[in-house]
Amino acid sequence: MRLFYTKPAEKWEETLPIGNGSLGAMIWGGSERERLGLNEESIWSGYYHDKNNHDAIKYLDKARQMIIKEEYEEAEKLIQDNMLGEYNESYLPLGDLLLDFHHSKEVLNYKRILEIDNSIATITYETDGKSYRREYFASYPAKAIFMKVSSDKSAINLSVSYESQIQYCAEYSERGIKIKGKCPEHVDPSYINEAANPIIQGHRGMEYEAELRVFYSDGEIIKEKDKLNIINASTVIFAFSAVKPGKYEAGSIMNYEAIKAAHIKDYRSIYDKVELYLGEQSKLPTNERLENLRKGNKDNGLYALYFQYGRYLLISSSREGSLPANLQGIWNWELRAPWSSNWTTNINAEMNYWPAQSCNLQECLEPYFEFVKKICEEGKKTAKIHYNCRGFVHHHNADYWCSTNPAGIAHGENRGSSNSVTWSMWPMGGAWLTSELFKHYEYNPDKNFLKDTVYPILREASLFFIDWIFEYDGKYVTCPSTSPENRFKTENGGTSCVAMSSAMDLELIREVFGNFQKTCKILNIDDDILDDIYEILKKLTPFKIGSKGQLLEWHKEFEENEPGHRHISHLYGLFPSEIFADDDKLVEACRKSLMLRLENGGGYTGWSCAWIVNMFAMLEDGENLYKYLKTLLTRSTYDNLWDAHPPFQIDGNFGGTAGIANMLVQDRNGKIKILPALPKQFDEGYVKGLRIKNGKSIDIKWRNGKLEDYILIGGNEHE
Repeated sequence: MRLFYTKPAEKWEETLPIGNGSLGAMIWGGSERERLGLNEESIWSGYYHDKNNHDAIKYLDKARQMIIKEEYEEAEKLIQDNMLGEYNESYLPLGDLLLDFHHSKEVLNYKRILEIDNSIATITYETDGKSYRREYFASYPAKAIFMKVSSDKSAINLSVSYESQIQYCAEYSERGIKIKGKCPEHVDPSYINEAANPIIQGHRGMEYEAELRVFYSDGEIIKEKDKLNIINASTVIFAFSAVKPGKYEAGSIMNYEAIKAAHIKDYRSIYDKVELYLGEQSKLPTNERLENLRKGNKDNGLYALYFQYGRYLLISSSREGSLPANLQGIWNWELRAPWSSNWTTNINAEMNYWPAQSCNLQECLEPYFEFVKKICEEGKKTAKIHYNCRGFVHHHNADYWCSTNPAGIAHGENRGSSNSVTWSMWPMGGAWLTSELFKHYEYNPDKNFLKDTVYPILREASLFFIDWIFEYDGKYVTCPSTSPENRFKTENGGTSCVAMSSAMDLELIREVFGNFQKTCKILNIDDDILDDIYEILKKLTPFKIGSKGQLLEWHKEFEENEPGHRHISHLYGLFPSEIFADDDKLVEACRKSLMLRLENGGGYTGWSCAWIVNMFAMLEDGENLYKYLKTLLTRSTYDNLWDAHPPFQIDGNFGGTAGIANMLVQDRNGKIKILPALPKQFDEGYVKGLRIKNGKSIDIKWRNGKLEDYILIGGNEHE
C-alpha cells in the first residue's frame, strides 16, 4: 500500500511523514529544493518547575458552596481567578534540512511515494536527460533518519544547509553538519494573546545536539561557511540523528543496504501482523482518490489504505524508549503549534492509542505506560496541593515535564484566561489515562504487569476519588464538575461550565473503581480501600435521562449552549468504556444523545467525527458508521491523509483506524461480536490479525455482506 502523488507538497499538510518513534521528518519532495522538516520528541520549551497553585485549596469549599446554591457563573469566576495554574509548555520543531539541487527547473515523470508496507518514501523524476531518485526512511534500530540521493549518471550537484526557528549554531565540515541549540524557557500556547512576550528565550531552556552526517558520497565535498556543496556524485547518502546518538556504521553503500534491510525487518515485524482488504487499490494519485471520493465515487480500497496508514503513523510516532504520540504524533513545524502540540488528555491523547490493542500494535504502548507512571507521580503533588487529597490527579493537558495542574494562566499573569475553566477545571484526566492499563491486561494477560503497573496506579487514582467526592443530599457527588470543553445556559441568561456530577465524572469513577476491584480480585489482594469503594459505589449519584430520552450531561437538564458540541464526553460509558455494554436503557439514552448532537451539527472536527464512527460501531449501526467514516475522509482529511481538526491533529487518524477495527470485531464485557457494524458498502472483504482479549487474534472473511469464515488464533475455536 502506498500514498502516491505527481507533484511536490505545496503546504505542510501535504508532506510525507516518516518517523522512528523519537525522530520524525516531513518530506516536501521539491525537485529544485528539498525541505525536510525535522522533529525530535524531546525538543520542548520550558524547564522543570512547580506550576501548581498553592492557594487553590483555599477556594475549594467556597466554590462548592456556590455551585450547591446554583451560583454557577460566580463559581466559575472564582475558580478562574484563584484555582488554576500555569499553561503547559510547547513541543517545538527541531529545524529544516534544505537540499538545493543544481539542475534544470523542468522535470518529467515526477513521483512522490510513501510505501507504508515498508516505511520508505521515494521521490523520482527526470531532468536534463538524467534520472534522479531520493529515498528516505527513519530507522528505529539505527536511531537515525537516512536519505539516499542517486542518479543514473554522475550528475548530482547539490548544496546542503540547515535552519531552525529555535536558537542554534551549525558547524559545517566535509563530514556533515553539527548542530547545537537551546530551547526557549517558555512558549505560551498559540491561543493565548494576553502575553506581551509569548516566547521567552531566557537561560533555563533545555540544550540539544543534532548531527547530519555525510554517510557516503562518491562526489567531491566542498565546505562553505553555511552550507556543504557536493559535486558530480552518482550517490550521496545522509544520516541524521538528534539528542540520542544514532547507532550505525558509516562508509559504504553495503552498510546502508544492511541498515535499510534491518529497518524494513523491524518495521514489518509490527506492521505485517494485520492485513485488511476492502477492495482493490487504485493506481490514481492519493489526492485524486480523495477528490473522487468527495464527488461520490466509490473507492473501498482507500478506506483500507487509511486504516493501514493509521497503523503506520502509530508505529512511526510511538516505540519503546520514546515518548507517546502527541497531538501531532511527532510532526510539528510551528514554534507556537496548535494547542502546543502537547498531550490533551480529555480525549485526544487517549484516542491516539485506541487502535493499539485491536490493531495489533502492542509494541507501541510502552511509551504510553511510562508516561502514565510519570503523570501519576507528578499528580500526587497536584492532588495534595490543589485539593488536599490523597492519590493522584491530572487535568486536561500534559507536556514534556508532565505538569498535572489545571492549566489556564498565561505567563506573567496571576489569574486564569477568559473561559479557561471550560477545559482546565477537569480533574478526571488521570482517570481516563488509566483505562488503557487494565485494558492492556485484558488483551495481554500478564499478572506481573497487572501487579507492578496497573495495581499501584489504579490504587492512586482510586484514593483521589475517595477523597475528592463528598456526600450531598444522600448521594456521593463530584463538585466542581465540568464536562470537557462544554458549557450550559444558566437561568439568568448567561453560561457556565461548572456544575455537579457530570455524567463523565460518574462514568470514569465507576470505571476506575471497577477496574481496581477486578485487579484486586485477580491478584488476590484484600486492599484496605476496597470497603470505601464498595460503600461509595452504593450511593454514587445515578445517571439521569432527560426529557428527550437523552443521557444528561450534568446533574440537571440545563439548556445546552452549543447543542452540536464537538465533545460527546457524557457518552464515555458507551465507548471507549464498556460500563454501559449490558444496560439497554443507557445504551438507548446514548444513542438518543448522539443523534441530538448530530442533528445540531456535531462531528465537525476530525477527531470528533472519528469518535462518532466508533459510537456507531458500538450501536451496531453500519450505515451511519459508513456515513461518518466517509465524512472523516472527505471533510476532515488532508491530501497526505493526515487528520484535519482543522488544523492537523493526528488523533482523528487513530480514532478512524480504531473505528474500522470495531466495525469488524468487538470484544467487550465478555462478548465477542464479529462484523457487528459492517456497512453494505463493504460487501466483500477480509481481515487478518485483529486482536481480541486474552491474547488471541482473529481472521475474518465475508462475502455479500455476510460472514463466510473466521479463525480464532491463540484458542481452539474455529467455525
